[in-house]
Amino acid sequence: MVAIEYFYRYFYLSGELLEFIKTFQKNDIVFRIYKHMLIMKSDLPKLLLDIKEGIIDLGWGHPSARLHPLEKIKQSTLSMLGYDHAESLQYGASQGYGPFIETLARFLSQQKGYSNNKIFSNQLFITSGASQAIDFICTLFTVAGDTVLVENPTYFVVEGMLKSHKLNITGVNCNENGLDIDDLEHKLKLGLKPKFLYTIPTFHNPTGTTMPSQNRERLVSLANKYNFYIVADEVYQFIYFNEPPPTSLLDYDTQGKVISLGSFSKILAPGLRLGWIYSNPKLIKTFTDSPLAFSGGGLNHFTSTIVNELIGMNLLESHIHELQNEYLHRATVMDDALKQYFNNSIEYIFPKGGYYFWIKFINKLDTSKFLKIAEEFGVSFRPGNFFTHTSDYDSFLRLTYTLYEPNDLVEGVKRLSKVFVNGHNLR
Repeated sequence: MVAIEYFYRYFYLSGELLEFIKTFQKNDIVFRIYKHMLIMKSDLPKLLLDIKEGIIDLGWGHPSARLHPLEKIKQSTLSMLGYDHAESLQYGASQGYGPFIETLARFLSQQKGYSNNKIFSNQLFITSGASQAIDFICTLFTVAGDTVLVENPTYFVVEGMLKSHKLNITGVNCNENGLDIDDLEHKLKLGLKPKFLYTIPTFHNPTGTTMPSQNRERLVSLANKYNFYIVADEVYQFIYFNEPPPTSLLDYDTQGKVISLGSFSKILAPGLRLGWIYSNPKLIKTFTDSPLAFSGGGLNHFTSTIVNELIGMNLLESHIHELQNEYLHRATVMDDALKQYFNNSIEYIFPKGGYYFWIKFINKLDTSKFLKIAEEFGVSFRPGNFFTHTSDYDSFLRLTYTLYEPNDLVEGVKRLSKVFVNGHNLR
């Protein structure tokens, strides 16, 4: 609205408003829409991101807006519209836009650290992102009362989605290698019969850990033995810094137990609302044959045509490299600031990729209380109990280094340290 108001004032004050109006008066409908735009106001939010003024909020797991490839998206959109006059605006195919699926299969097959196998188009289903895919899996593969497993801790929004489907949730412990396979096996031997396990095997949210190859093999073996699906949220697979992580869990799957989720939110832009499911062709057919996919004409057809063009123009791979370099720089800046301002008061492992630092205070303190005081100092984060229903992580917090510029990251850590050194009673 600020831009519109400025636009109005410019034409009014410069005496050019009458000439501008005459142009639109030739089309009464357009003119009335224009007048409405000048006066309309909205109190509704524009973005999910909601940060109080003056706060450096290191809790949001969002990419940096400055790094969104706006010009590349403009270029690919104009290129696509230059030859595709109507197809992109029609109902799409249930599985997704065919040319895009083929392009995506080739792209994923060529990416270091994604899969050791050639990926085929019948292994992919286009989604509106990982969150929508999780909800879709719950709809197609579960009924109310089923048991599902999640890591403890885990991405906090997932539990809300599972509960909305009236599913029973059981936590499985994590360790320095991600999901604790021994704890999982113990629970299964006691008779637990899950419909599926939700895991973030690569650059885990919130802990940042990555599951080693041998653990991935054991996990899939347990899924085969105890007959449950693995929903692998692999949206951080491409955000690695120096060495690529172990490949997708699907590389270890021979019996159709793994459903891998990918997303362009982390490697392109979240507003595109575009992602994919990578799985066994029989499971892909379950998604493709669903009433939702058929009636909706696929998911996010128009955006698929744009990203198809973008990949075809070789614009995506270079952008991913830019993200890897920039996020490594920001993680290094945050690491230096944490060492400078917290000395030996905290423990953490420098991330090898992803979005997060998972920080433990050596002398136990309640990070929920820490959060309330921290906001008074102009900084925020996500406390450990955000990601669990136990008290195991009360002394932990998660910091994100992707949203803010390096100078702001340093200032945010500095503000956090002021709360800590001022000796507030946080235990």
